[in-house]
Amino acid sequence: MDGGAKALFSPKSQAEAREAVAKIIQVAPQERSRWSLASIRQAIHEFKTCTLACVWKTLQRLGLVYKRGREYVHSPDSAYELKLAYIAAAQQQVLAAPEQFVLLYQDELTYYRRPTLARAYAPRSSKEPKATLGHSSNKKRRVAGSLNSLTGQFHAQQLQRFGVSQLRRYYQQLEAAYPDAQTIYLVQDNWPVHRHPDLLTFFQTSRIVPLWLPTYAPWTNPVEKVWLRLKQEVLHLHPFVDDWHTLQTTVQTWLDRWTQPATDLLRFVGLSPS
Repeated sequence: MDGGAKALFSPKSQAEAREAVAKIIQVAPQERSRWSLASIRQAIHEFKTCTLACVWKTLQRLGLVYKRGREYVHSPDSAYELKLAYIAAAQQQVLAAPEQFVLLYQDELTYYRRPTLARAYAPRSSKEPKATLGHSSNKKRRVAGSLNSLTGQFHAQQLQRFGVSQLRRYYQQLEAAYPDAQTIYLVQDNWPVHRHPDLLTFFQTSRIVPLWLPTYAPWTNPVEKVWLRLKQEVLHLHPFVDDWHTLQTTVQTWLDRWTQPATDLLRFVGLSPS
């Protein structure tokens, strides 16, 4: 049978047919973890007399395709919406009075001497690009970064480690960068060091007001996309496996690109209004 969506689901429109089939296949089947063409044919009356090729072709016409899955984490934070509302309210203050209020999204990244594996262009018939690992032990470096939600300016510092004392000094540098601001909202994740009692005490006498992201919700922090861009442009397949100093210098040069207001970076992370 080669009737396609219209013949199988007549007199339903194609949109109605798509909605009806999608509603079924969005729920896992009873006897297996994923739908197959055979199990779809068994579950949907209109497909009962179809060949598997006909089922496949009809799904294609309905816009229902066989797709690769992706890893997914749902934040368990009961205050998810409330925390995002606090951040949104702070951003409105920044928009209304940018000379008085600043909002920074903050995060940390660890990178390593050994390059990360990624795709790269190469002749079709040649061997794949190599992420050379070297023979000496791996090394790591930490970067703390804060993204200005209004200007795209990125305040970054890299050190061997970021503990309580290092973060306190970093926060003090953020305050110094905005001497005229009345309040500096600092949006952070729930890394335990961020909530260390000594740092919470520091915030009480600081112009920095911490705002907390929902737990297990990295997609709510635009700095994650800054790290993504750093990996894409510097860390993936980098050639400095045996030159640790040059790798650190290259990372610092990249970070220094964003010390001034940068609409391009805002656009990349999704904070640009245009």
